[in-house]
Amino acid sequence: MAHMTTGRALPTLNANAEALERLFACGPRLVSVSPAADVIPGMEGNRILTSGPDIPFASYTGGQRDALLGAAIYEGFAADHAGAEKAFATGEVVVSGCQRLGAVGSLAGVTTASMPVVVVEDPQTGDRAFCTLYEGDAVDRLNYGVFSSATRENLDYLRDHVGPALDRVVRRAGGVKLKPIIQRALTMGDELHSRNTAATTLFTRQMLGAITQASTEDGQVLSEYFSSGDYFFLRLAMAAAKVMANTMRGIPGCSIVTSMAFSCREFGIQVSGAGDQWFRGPLPTFEATKLNPGFSPSDIEFMGGESTITEVVGLGGVAQAAALPLQRASGGNAAVMIARTEQMYRICAAEHRDLRIPVLDYRGVPVGFDVRAIAETGITPVLDIGIAGVGGGQIGGGVARAPIEPFLLAAEAIANS
Repeated sequence: MAHMTTGRALPTLNANAEALERLFACGPRLVSVSPAADVIPGMEGNRILTSGPDIPFASYTGGQRDALLGAAIYEGFAADHAGAEKAFATGEVVVSGCQRLGAVGSLAGVTTASMPVVVVEDPQTGDRAFCTLYEGDAVDRLNYGVFSSATRENLDYLRDHVGPALDRVVRRAGGVKLKPIIQRALTMGDELHSRNTAATTLFTRQMLGAITQASTEDGQVLSEYFSSGDYFFLRLAMAAAKVMANTMRGIPGCSIVTSMAFSCREFGIQVSGAGDQWFRGPLPTFEATKLNPGFSPSDIEFMGGESTITEVVGLGGVAQAAALPLQRASGGNAAVMIARTEQMYRICAAEHRDLRIPVLDYRGVPVGFDVRAIAETGITPVLDIGIAGVGGGQIGGGVARAPIEPFLLAAEAIANS
């Protein structure tokens, strides 16, 4: 990490060390899969959550706005987009940022009261975080700004079949410790953001005993769901990362980032020493992209995203060196990916004790973005993110850089606290 010379350096470093000790001690556990309204505190039936710091509904544009409208239609507040627009305008339906209620959302991050969410808990504190289930590899995904009859059918299936079946086997298994899966997946080619192949496989294998004891219907539903794609575990990784990041919150003088998220409009961060305050700036910029055939950079659209919570705890783009297979999916090459991870050590406060990277001789992943180090070096976090297209749908994957503006604002606030 860059050397600090300010008069407040020692108190801040002590606060940072305390934050990281809390992070290292956290062992998140999946405890259930339940309808959002049943488990998320403050989740009223007419509230829809979405990615990024809170902004008024009128400020949402493009695919994120379409996802919110689709969610209102799905929950029965309107029959079409015009009716959904009116429902938001009159306050019949309200929108909030996911993290206001302790949830995290993938891409547009739309979460409604009836949707099943994974419930991940810190056993030491009882703190919980929530995330919707992966919608599968289908083209028509609500969190990629598409609401169609196929989207509705898929959401219904997740609500009525996958969620309840998964909840039953998770409870039968007595919950699932997630940190050991994350640890091992890092040594098998995952960085737990854009690549979750190993983690999904490890989770499925761990659940086999509970699945074999389940009903024939539950077993069939879950075997089909787990085998339909590699990204199921991303939602568990996000909720686990949120729980781990929460342990670092609210430490006076601490300059460690505790959350990163963006909407279609802006990118925001939260910092331990500043509590729930969002420091905001422009959207990230892409450093490398790998687009599906037939698409060009002009087709890219930001619809929001909170999966960057994984980077906050040393996963995702920070750990690119652990996931070299991603060079085919996200652009770049192995040497560049390793260099990105090595650069992140310069802006992070520590190396993780438990999460390690084989190609770096099992060095701990860089963890604990320090806003002071970012302000001094001008280096910003690397983000591994899926790429949405204009008009909806996923059109590829990429490597982005967070904007520096929120980190400069946060560094100033911590210095003056």
